[in-house]
Amino acid sequence: MKKLIFTVTLAIVVVSSCVNNGKKTEITGAKKVKINKNEATVRYHKIDSKSHLFWKASHIGGVQPRYGKVSLKRAEALVNENRLTNLVTELNMSSLTVENFKDEKSKKKLTQHLQSNDFFKISTFPTSKFELTAIEEINGMYDSKITGNLTILETTKSITFKAEIKISENEIAIKSEDFVIDRTNWDLTYNTEGTKGVPTDYLISNTIGFTIDVSLNNY
Repeated sequence: MKKLIFTVTLAIVVVSSCVNNGKKTEITGAKKVKINKNEATVRYHKIDSKSHLFWKASHIGGVQPRYGKVSLKRAEALVNENRLTNLVTELNMSSLTVENFKDEKSKKKLTQHLQSNDFFKISTFPTSKFELTAIEEINGMYDSKITGNLTILETTKSITFKAEIKISENEIAIKSEDFVIDRTNWDLTYNTEGTKGVPTDYLISNTIGFTIDVSLNNY
């Protein structure tokens, strides 16, 4: 009975961790990118200063949450007949911030660790990339279902998530739902769940939560 109670409790904790970070996204192999461009295509490429990727992670069970932002290095959106058809964004991994700590020493320590070879290896892979491969209109606050190739380190996988897209003459704004990926799909395996020889308190959840908030201008 004690074993059953422990197992159920552990399952609830793990599920709660995923929910806190966002909705789990579908992950498949990379898909082909088709560029849709003609004389009437509107190109948005100037990054608004408020654009960013918000990230969130935690230790096992959702404890010790960590979060921060990453800025964009490059971005381009193509709009045809007032519909987004192509999008590519490159993240500047050296811009990664940590915002859950108040003291600068802890912020700096975790930032350097995340940028080290244990995680994102920014000296070798200074950017990460997302490129749209398909988009579908849906009902609700998030009016679009976006599928695209996410490249982290040397690995590219297709992910799908929902987003709200607003298009005007001079600007396109894209804000996603909170969603999560399993980092092990991109060979981010430092202290993953179940790693032998590592104390439970040092194990890090396999899920990373993201929220995309991007605004691009065409002038």
